[in-house]
Amino acid sequence: MSPFHAAPAAPAPVDSERAPAGGDGRAGGGDPVGTAERLRVEVAGRLSDIVGFDVAEAAPVGEPDDVYVGWFAALDARTCPTRYQWQGEEGWGFPGWSAATAGGAIGRASLARHLDAHEPEGYAPTPAPCPEPLAAVRAWMRAMRTVPDSAVGDWVADRVAHGDDVTLAAAAAGATRWMAGFVRVLGWPLPDRLRLLGTGRRTGDRPLRWPAARRSAVTVASGADARIGRVRGSGDFAIVVHRPSGGEDGRVRDRAAFEATAAALAIGIVPASVLVTAGDTGERLRVAVDTDLLHSGVELVAGAVRHRHVATRQGPDPTAALPSPACRHCPVLDRCDPGRTWLAGPGRWRGGLPVL
Repeated sequence: MSPFHAAPAAPAPVDSERAPAGGDGRAGGGDPVGTAERLRVEVAGRLSDIVGFDVAEAAPVGEPDDVYVGWFAALDARTCPTRYQWQGEEGWGFPGWSAATAGGAIGRASLARHLDAHEPEGYAPTPAPCPEPLAAVRAWMRAMRTVPDSAVGDWVADRVAHGDDVTLAAAAAGATRWMAGFVRVLGWPLPDRLRLLGTGRRTGDRPLRWPAARRSAVTVASGADARIGRVRGSGDFAIVVHRPSGGEDGRVRDRAAFEATAAALAIGIVPASVLVTAGDTGERLRVAVDTDLLHSGVELVAGAVRHRHVATRQGPDPTAALPSPACRHCPVLDRCDPGRTWLAGPGRWRGGLPVL
């Protein structure tokens, strides 16, 4: 059963002041700061053991020095290690901007710009009007043509300079969908003390990243969209992950585990919860952060680094393949005997679709 349906969100607005305390099972109990520090030591140690050198130092000559672990890398490594290993440098680092990857970033930046333009003032401030998503996205894109203020803004300016209207239209559509769903689920006005992340407009809005050190060979990158509540030692804040569509609800806990771990590593404080939302259905699920969730997150991070290390040292391992219906559109299917065998197996036809 979908976890969204198993634990439906209450219709009341999100509590903007305090995330759930988490009860006795909360990670770190009354010490979210100490737990986050121990988590950093544990993760650095695990990754150092995997790669064979201290990830808190610059990588030795000849060793990979740009391992980027985001949610999609962790998911790829978990779903099918062989496919992840075959991706090579194009799949192991930051994937770069495209219409598919830029939608959320543009949506957040456009919403942040709208909020900045209507920032309340005076003793009786007037709330900002609810944005019209497409108009807000267009206004942000026009501003980026001349004065880009972020990495994704630079990408938009470059696409404009090259006259790539098709890509820009696709990116605008994705951003519009993201913003409309985000506002639909969280309501308007947005919850108090909600801070959008990854907009590039203020220091506190930067994406959550954790390198073990400035020159670290490994970066763990959170894909969180926002934070609700003040960052303080008590850990009474929540990380928000917005998904334009519900997709695979079975991955909700995995996503919450990764984002809780990445946020704790980057901020240095374990959050109380992760709020996962779905824009197409309006559903939301708050996952309390406990020790089991953080353990799952560490395993996701370590798995991505381990499989990359295997690929760079030994080459992709065909025996690690986990065939599934996803093999139908796998980019490395022509090199994967287990995947081709599975697709040609009994009970499947038309490239792996089940027999009806």
